[in-house]
Amino acid sequence: MATKRLSILLGLTTAVTVGASLPVRAATFDFDQLQNISSRPIDSDDRLSLLGEVEQNQGYTAFFNRDRSAPDGGHADISLNASGNGAPYYVTGRQGSPEDPPSGATRTSSVTDIAGFPTLSSFLSSNGISFNSLGVSLGQKSDRAFTETWNLGEDKLGQDWFASPDSTIEERIYTANPNAVEFFLSYGNTKIVDFGYSDLYSVLDYGPTTVVSDDIDLAFGDPVRVKKVAGLNPFEDALATAFLQDVDAAGGGVQLYIDDRNVSDQNIALGNGFFAINLRFVGDLRAVPVPEPTSVIALLMFGTLGAVSYVRQTKRSIQ
Repeated sequence: MATKRLSILLGLTTAVTVGASLPVRAATFDFDQLQNISSRPIDSDDRLSLLGEVEQNQGYTAFFNRDRSAPDGGHADISLNASGNGAPYYVTGRQGSPEDPPSGATRTSSVTDIAGFPTLSSFLSSNGISFNSLGVSLGQKSDRAFTETWNLGEDKLGQDWFASPDSTIEERIYTANPNAVEFFLSYGNTKIVDFGYSDLYSVLDYGPTTVVSDDIDLAFGDPVRVKKVAGLNPFEDALATAFLQDVDAAGGGVQLYIDDRNVSDQNIALGNGFFAINLRFVGDLRAVPVPEPTSVIALLMFGTLGAVSYVRQTKRSIQ
């Protein structure tokens, strides 16, 4: 996203209503306007509302090389009504920010409300646990370099990002080595459920003018399967199990969706050769179905056709 609206993430945001504790959206975004990103946010009755405020040492960080001519220096935002400040090359949770001195952040966002998730909600209530003891985080793993977080790859127009001077919309695709990054649910500072890997899709609509107030910044990922982290204590294990039961009932996966229409670019940081903007992380985590991989569907179809052919041949031999 442009420096002025660096809520690049994730490709990370949606157009439906989340928890009551989040700001009211003025309007939804028409995802049919997207020309290159085929993935779409999926609505769900089971949602964890997420909020990570920079002032609370949470949120996420969009950053790029301070040498804008470097391969990871980001690109010019060429869309109609864009500010022209440039797009960041990397994105990570605040806990993975390159700022120096380190922020000391331990998570990207906290859960502020729950819709659906009956098993999880009952478990939290019966054990007197507040929503915000749960959090959702993403970024490079603690033993990995800042540059191994989600990024724009070769940063090529028409490959990693898509924009035109005739359109107010820019689409960006942030990718990473799945083994170098993590996306998870935590209880306190303990990771309890692993969400696997997804590309992050960033969508920006710069609106009818060049002012930031009429911009729309969205980000989201693909639906991903979840699994419980090994080695949890009995209480953490039971909490993770409650969450997984609700996810399984909804189709077996989760999808991240971010939507911040009140972006501030005032939280500037420097460190390790990067220029960084810390941004609040606002949106939701949805329990959704996970589409079957094309290869699996093909195998199932092949098996069915093979069985039909076998039956027909058997009938002929009997006759």
